[in-house]
Amino acid sequence: MSKKLFLLPALLLGASLMFIPACGDENLCKDVECGANGTCLDGDCVCDDGYEIGASGQCDTESRTKFLVTYNATETCTPPSSGSYSNTITASGSDVTKVVISNFGDSGLNATATVNGSDVTVDSQTFNIGGTSYTITGDGSLSASGNVITLTYEARAGGVVAFNCTVTMNKI
Repeated sequence: MSKKLFLLPALLLGASLMFIPACGDENLCKDVECGANGTCLDGDCVCDDGYEIGASGQCDTESRTKFLVTYNATETCTPPSSGSYSNTITASGSDVTKVVISNFGDSGLNATATVNGSDVTVDSQTFNIGGTSYTITGDGSLSASGNVITLTYEARAGGVVAFNCTVTMNKI
């Protein structure tokens, strides 16, 4: 008999063992329901971008909802300037991870930002203020209490940093 015929059963057995769970192995995701916006991995829900685990235990809460209110903002910039103003963060209609910050930097203009968990990143965008084009970028986070956002951003004009600002936004 040919050696090839002896190897065939061994190959078939090895291939089948790769797909059959061993005794005692269990499907950790068997009873885990993550909802439409998440997947189970090793017994835990991993939420899609823009979602987090809500009161139901499923990925059904938009991460950005905790940001969506009106704030009193206090800002300090370099070169030196400071001020206080209010702004509102609303949900963007374009993407579940996006928000719109009204009156950004007390400019009267709206900035788009991306939310990931408790972090917020100001998307790179250009504002025309007083005839000068500024490209704005920045990032920050929501405090553990959920009441304060601290955000640092910079504005560049002609590729050069024109000013840097830190703004503390307190929920009203």
